[in-house]
Amino acid sequence: MSFDENQWKNHLFQVFDSEFNAKNAHLKMSPYRKLWDSIHSQSAIKCAVGIHIFFDKEPQIVLIERPSTMRKHAGQVAFPGGKMDETDRNLVHTAIRESEEELGINPQSTQLIGSLSPVFIPVTNYVVYPFVFIHEKKPIFKVNEMEVNTILCLSFSTLLNPSFQTSKEISIENGDVLSDVPCFEFENNTIWGATSLMLNEMRERIKIFLLPTV
Repeated sequence: MSFDENQWKNHLFQVFDSEFNAKNAHLKMSPYRKLWDSIHSQSAIKCAVGIHIFFDKEPQIVLIERPSTMRKHAGQVAFPGGKMDETDRNLVHTAIRESEEELGINPQSTQLIGSLSPVFIPVTNYVVYPFVFIHEKKPIFKVNEMEVNTILCLSFSTLLNPSFQTSKEISIENGDVLSDVPCFEFENNTIWGATSLMLNEMRERIKIFLLPTV
């Protein structure tokens, strides 16, 4: 993948602003769970996350590791985000606001280029709407330590590497152990659940809309 920064940006608009059926991409990472299209939308709590991309030799995706002290999803890798507030103008605003609160990302540097398919999280009855943003340069982060333990930057080449995906046993918060769970491994972190569904949709979109032209 030898495109320069401007070429990458042009292709990213195509990747994330195109029609895409995400069902199969989601099922690959979570074959046993209910998908959003089988859930009654009226009962779910709306949330939004920000998927922030900046260019450093190649596109990089910003992920966060949640603190181990959190009540829900402790220690998990995620995108910055949270529930929609009554004062939010829309879900895009929710994603931008949460990104600023958790990572200090300046809304003025944030350009929306598209969205991914909603993901339902059964354990919390949340439906998460992911929005994709690009930045002219790497954002200046100011970490909210109550919400974020570590920032991770995932390159597109790592995302597209076949060895990025694996499966393993996952211990969940109630003490149960799930076997043979599809997931991603990155910098000694296991990425699974809703975040893995979103990442796999991104990966499948890139394969279809970007790789054939490289």
